[in-house]
Order: sequence, then structure tokens, then C-alpha cells
Amino acid sequence: MTQRHMTQQPDFYSKVANKFGGYSSGARRTTLFPQGDPEEVFDAVARELGGGGTRLLDVGCADGRNLLAIAPRFGQVDALDLAPEMLDSARRHQTESGLAHVRFAVGDASATGFADGEFDVVTSRRGPLFPEEFGRVLRPGGSLVYLGIGERDVRALKEEFGRGQLYGRWDGTPVMRQDRERLERAGFSVVREQSVDFDEYFHTPQDLDTFLQMVPIFEDYGTGGDREALDRYMALATHDEGIHLARHWFVLHARRDGL
Repeated sequence: MTQRHMTQQPDFYSKVANKFGGYSSGARRTTLFPQGDPEEVFDAVARELGGGGTRLLDVGCADGRNLLAIAPRFGQVDALDLAPEMLDSARRHQTESGLAHVRFAVGDASATGFADGEFDVVTSRRGPLFPEEFGRVLRPGGSLVYLGIGERDVRALKEEFGRGQLYGRWDGTPVMRQDRERLERAGFSVVREQSVDFDEYFHTPQDLDTFLQMVPIFEDYGTGGDREALDRYMALATHDEGIHLARHWFVLHARRDGL
């Protein structure tokens, strides 16, 4: 299956880092989580797996802000991304955090270069999923925590544009199920899976435009070239709360078999 998330798109994320100084644009929005915040679910599972000298590998770390929030629970942390500019931002955040036990490096998640069984936990937050490689670097009984993008994510927006990440996949097998099956074939047992729908309301058209420039929903998004499609979408999706995007993410927690 073609990988679809961040560390497999280094040029896109380098461009984002150069423009915004990291993976945060400052686009104003209000987010509602009727089923809970998937980022908080991911963080809670990861933190529960930490403690003592637990060794963590994070792939697709981007600017490192999310990783650094959970890093104190682990004794050793290695983080990989293919975009050097994102890692420059990550190291700046690391300096501010004072967390000296985190090591950021340019690296390919499909071939990390680490030894067999070197880590207790692997995390990937909207990043790539390479079950065989992640299983190789995990010790037997080690855990993978994965935050993925679901097939229904911003479907109405993609339909208006006629393209986008996972375009047209909403009528097929759910991505979470496909990823679970990939993990099971690679020797993992999935112990938790949770699909989460939530809503974002962008305060102004400029906020939505800025957001779309920094996320890979459309890697080729352009303010000028896509203005007509964006205007059509906003005419349909603008409410009192703002311009609505319907989001769909999921969390998988899997253990490597072998104990």
C-alpha cells in the first residue's frame, strides 16, 4: 500500500517548515470533540507505556512539539523525520524544553537503521505505517501506537476539489481495518482501536486557506489556483461557528507478538 503521511513527503514538509517555522500555522479555529480528542487518546496510551528506562522511537516527528510533550515518560527517545527543516524546528523546541534525552535525526521510517528489538515502544502520529520495520525494531511484547487519518476525513472538501489525500476511499474498506490487518499480518496483536469523528470551525476564509497550505490534504494546494473550489466549498460549509471541516482520525495500539 502506498504510504500517505508525513515522513514520506519530505519536500512538502520542508516547504511548510520554511514558510511557517514548523508544523503550526496559527490558523484560528474552534474544535469540538463529541467523541473525545484523538490526540489525547494517543498521548494517554503512549504515556501509559512509558516509565523507568523505557525506550521510545517516534517516526514522522515533524517539529517535535507533540513528541516532547510525552517524552518525559521515557528513558530514551529517538525521533526520525525525512524533512531536515522540520528537525531544525524540533531541536529549537527541544532546547526550550530542556529534554536532553531526546535525539532527533533524519531517517526513513521504512528502514530506520536501528537494531532488532532496540525499542519498547514505537509511535507514529499521522505519520507512516511500516508494520514489518516497526515490528523488527520492537522487542517481543513491545507496543506500537499509531494515530491515522480515516477515509472520511474532510470528505466534503475533497469532493468539492475533486482530489485529495485518500480521495474516493470512503466507499471502500475502512482504512483503520486495513491498517489493523496489515499489523496482524506482520505479527502484531491489536489491543485497542478507536475511530473518532470531530469538527473544526475555521474563523475566517484566511484561516482555512492558511491551514490548507500546511497540511497534506492537498499537497499541491495553491491559494490562487484553488480559489474557485475553496469558494464553492465555503458557500456550503459556512455556519455561525465558522467554516466547517468534518474530521475523521483513528488510534491503534498493537503489541508485537513473541512473548
